[in-house]
Amino acid sequence: MHFTKHHGLGNDFLVALEANNGPLSAGPELARSLCDRHTGIGADGLIWGAAAPDADVAFRLHNADGTEAEISGNGLRCLAQAWLRSANRSDGQVSVATPGGVRQAIATSSDDPATLTVCVEMGPVGAGPELPAVIGELGIDQAMSASVGNPHVVLLGPGSLAPNLASVDLIKVGRRVESAVPGGANVHLIEQSGEDRLVMRPWERGVGITEACGSGATVAAWVARSWGLVGDTVVVSMPGGEVTVELGSQSASLIGPATYVADVETH
Repeated sequence: MHFTKHHGLGNDFLVALEANNGPLSAGPELARSLCDRHTGIGADGLIWGAAAPDADVAFRLHNADGTEAEISGNGLRCLAQAWLRSANRSDGQVSVATPGGVRQAIATSSDDPATLTVCVEMGPVGAGPELPAVIGELGIDQAMSASVGNPHVVLLGPGSLAPNLASVDLIKVGRRVESAVPGGANVHLIEQSGEDRLVMRPWERGVGITEACGSGATVAAWVARSWGLVGDTVVVSMPGGEVTVELGSQSASLIGPATYVADVETH
């Protein structure tokens, strides 16, 4: 099989396009094997880019542990870049079919030939899962859940957890909150860091701590606006770098980089 490897601010994915491989058998076992950072190639997830009747490409993502994710902001940007590369294009618009509907991605070139700036339509932000009681035991100032097709819990911190956000034990908090939500959820600690700016530490369902989470940044900006912390255009800073979230009345868009790393052949 032929894969390309990409990352969005360090949140990395292997991408397999049906156009390059023929019909794909998307399964959790292969994702676990390839994404293992010690015995495989290593990635946060494996994206299958299949043919779609109503879009340029269809998005399907298995996390590193083999579980399936409904959507990924960074993953959508990486799939758009992989599809454009396969078409020998360095920029342009890509329509992506997701479980939540068709999303548009618009890519523009940058000074780095390996990196595109991609604006992804993330769709409507809706209600998330019921907040678990464990949040009250963790000393969190404020919490809200929301969804862009996948579930997120946003925590305003650090509260009484730690002196500052960087010193919070995110492994402990992420695991406890994720496991307390039926079906699991992504968990994000945020702080306001300036006018229309947030700092976020992401914990992703099926992966753990990651360098960045695009869908999480989208939800975090939406939640922070509902709390009166930010306006309609929000810069979210994560360990891997920054994205910009543009919030409408019903939907949101995510703008950030997608970087090509390598071509990979497996036998």
